[in-house]
Amino acid sequence: MFIYNYYRYAFQFSKFFEHVKEKWWKVLIFFFIVSLVSLFPMNLLIIQQDGWRLDFIEQSFINETPDWQLPNTCEIKTNKLICDTNQAYVYEHDDVTYIINYQESTYDTSKKQVLLFEDKIVYTNGQGESMTGYDYSGFETDVSFRALNLSIGEARDDMFTSFGRQLESSFGNYIIFYTLLVNIATNIVLYALFVLIMSLVIQLFRFGYTSFMTYGQSMKLVVFAMGIPSLISFTIGFLEPSFSPVVFQFGMGIILMVVMLKYGKKTFK
Repeated sequence: MFIYNYYRYAFQFSKFFEHVKEKWWKVLIFFFIVSLVSLFPMNLLIIQQDGWRLDFIEQSFINETPDWQLPNTCEIKTNKLICDTNQAYVYEHDDVTYIINYQESTYDTSKKQVLLFEDKIVYTNGQGESMTGYDYSGFETDVSFRALNLSIGEARDDMFTSFGRQLESSFGNYIIFYTLLVNIATNIVLYALFVLIMSLVIQLFRFGYTSFMTYGQSMKLVVFAMGIPSLISFTIGFLEPSFSPVVFQFGMGIILMVVMLKYGKKTFK
């Protein structure tokens, strides 16, 4: 497969210039592969830590503990909201509407609200989007609303903070997916920008030569230089994920410098 061959090329500094005429679609695929290899440790860490915290519920409960009087006969137990009535209970906090024991089959996504169904939680952001957490998966322990009502002082603050954190955790799959998407997209854009800049720098070497690579061929050269750094950053990333992108970009620069200074003169005239 050409991906394996391209990784072999990445270790053959003296033959880098022989591969600058490879097909663009193959080089682009290789670019995405090495980028993902480099980002793998950070993405794994994101999955292990359940992504970025949303904080729109927990933090609002930390800033100000709700003064709600919750339904005493309701509780979250065995991954379900259990109530002895079909009545829905509506509360407001920090511009978000919370409806406990929501009974309707549809909901208005133009409103910012958290809806607690029997077996799922739905969050609508007020801008037409929503996300759903099933089976109250974020709740590690049962939650008694009666106990929340009876709590006072710091104990009440802590219990509501825990309640908010577990509500957010129920959207874990959405949070992880969003965090991964942002991390991958952001870093690939940065890597692409780095490729463009380094290709431009390489073009400065054309002065003094009668023949030289085109700008497009320089870009392919830079992409091949990503091979070894992607493997190094992959390894280092398991020790220090935040340091991985630095190693990746620094390694590319060193390899390009060695290739251009040592083998450039032998290739171009």
